[in-house]
Amino acid sequence: MNSAIVVLNWNDWRNTIDCLESIYQNEGNFDVFLIDNGSNLQNILKVLGWYKGQIISNRTFIKPGHKKRGEFVFMNHKNNIFDVKKNSRNLYILRNKDNLGLTAGLNLAYNFLIRNNYNQILRIDNDFIIQKNYFKRISSAIKSKDIVSASPKIMHAYIKKSVWFKGFKMRWSYLKFQRTMNLKKKRYFDNENLSKVVDTDVISGCCSIYKTNVLKKSGLGDEEFFYGPEDIELSYRLKKYGRLICDQKIKTFHKIGRSSMVANRLDRTFQSTYGFLILIKKIGTFSDKLIGYSYFILRGFLYFLIENDINKKKGYKKALIKFFIKK
Repeated sequence: MNSAIVVLNWNDWRNTIDCLESIYQNEGNFDVFLIDNGSNLQNILKVLGWYKGQIISNRTFIKPGHKKRGEFVFMNHKNNIFDVKKNSRNLYILRNKDNLGLTAGLNLAYNFLIRNNYNQILRIDNDFIIQKNYFKRISSAIKSKDIVSASPKIMHAYIKKSVWFKGFKMRWSYLKFQRTMNLKKKRYFDNENLSKVVDTDVISGCCSIYKTNVLKKSGLGDEEFFYGPEDIELSYRLKKYGRLICDQKIKTFHKIGRSSMVANRLDRTFQSTYGFLILIKKIGTFSDKLIGYSYFILRGFLYFLIENDINKKKGYKKALIKFFIKK
């Protein structure tokens, strides 16, 4: 079984080295592919410094002591199958000249891994901390032929026993407004009832595993999404080929929003709003579109009346104009 772990970085080396440290505390045969989306050179040098032992990770989340690491390998866009030693625990770094966006950056890695005959791809966002047995357990979760993708139970890193993702059934009330409201205001706290393997309509893209043969059939991430909610749209296509599950017995920890904080508020608001409008357009029914579009337009009016943050106003306005006027 050839396994690859994909991590995306954009000017966020501190979270990235925490994530990498937690990955390399796992046993097993895998390769790690760090896709850098146009970060400044200092970010890569910091990651290299961590690899050489000159910089340590955040001990708040991770105890020192990683397992064997392979080589630190810089790749370029011309690398091919002969340049990769599979299951060597190497850390491969591919630098993009520009910030391609989350989806395009991931697709760059996925295309390479499919061409090089990797059997499974684990996506882990750089603001995640995984447990020492994560690789073995999440790989076992998709052994059944009818399961095409899986996510673990995702915990808030900063709120004790608070669950951020546990799998859910898709309803339009679970889009931007209700999905966020439920998880932020009506918190779910970990308990014995959240220790099952459950079917889910959505795989949390920020921490997930995919069978590459199915990913190849379904198509990769839709690059019309710069970032978010590309995972919902991809899940919609993956589900045509088999089951999506959340294994609640497997825990990971998410530093919620830490990776997106490197973007300014205007861009975050724009990309988030525009992404959900695109999602409704692509997979929504007529009634979904009627309700969804009306919601975002109404919310836009309320934003301009009561929102004090000028950058959030600009970001929201930019998204509405681009979607409804500048198509």
